[in-house]
Amino acid sequence: MTVKMETCMKTDWLYSRVMTYRLLSEMLQRRPTLSKLIEWRKEAGRIRILSGQSNPLISMLENIPLTNIIQYAYDECVQYDQLFTEQRLPHHPRASEYLLSAQERWSYEATLNSIYARAGIAFKKMDQETDDHIGIELEFMSLLAERMAENEGNILEQHTAIKAQADFLENYMLPWVPAFCHELDAAADHTLYQTWAETVSAYLNEDLHNLRVYAAEQQLFR
Repeated sequence: MTVKMETCMKTDWLYSRVMTYRLLSEMLQRRPTLSKLIEWRKEAGRIRILSGQSNPLISMLENIPLTNIIQYAYDECVQYDQLFTEQRLPHHPRASEYLLSAQERWSYEATLNSIYARAGIAFKKMDQETDDHIGIELEFMSLLAERMAENEGNILEQHTAIKAQADFLENYMLPWVPAFCHELDAAADHTLYQTWAETVSAYLNEDLHNLRVYAAEQQLFR
């Protein structure tokens, strides 16, 4: 659901974006163990409260039943391994797998390296993820969102952060993430990853729109 213009003015919305991107990233980089599911369940509630909005993934996480959560965690860990370790998916969750030629893949990865370096961001990769892994790209968005939130009163910093985020969404995530989400939705048997897939493409598009609304309201793009 698109954030209303007046909501975009709130600090709470800025920080809800940080938490949302961090949650989306972690869910594809970490196995859904019992402790992680409990953590994600609480995080979903905080995101809903801060943003004043919900979506299918937030709602699903908030409503994970505590009565059988141990079995739920076991089942979802099995599903995670099937999808990402045993590679049930047609492609790995990385952008270069969705580009047509070797030249395109090389150029994309080189450009990503440059974008991360210019932003002064280096990632601590737990499982040797590549720079174009969807978890890393989502984590990059969470870090840019955090800079934007922390510099709410600094027009220059906010302008820079919004332009960086809008460009990354439009040119580096939205061209391939919907195709990955479609494959993940088709390959998953459980609602956790089906709902993740069904939610993410819509969220990225809505967030790009909301960034532009926020920028217009703050008169950051003239």
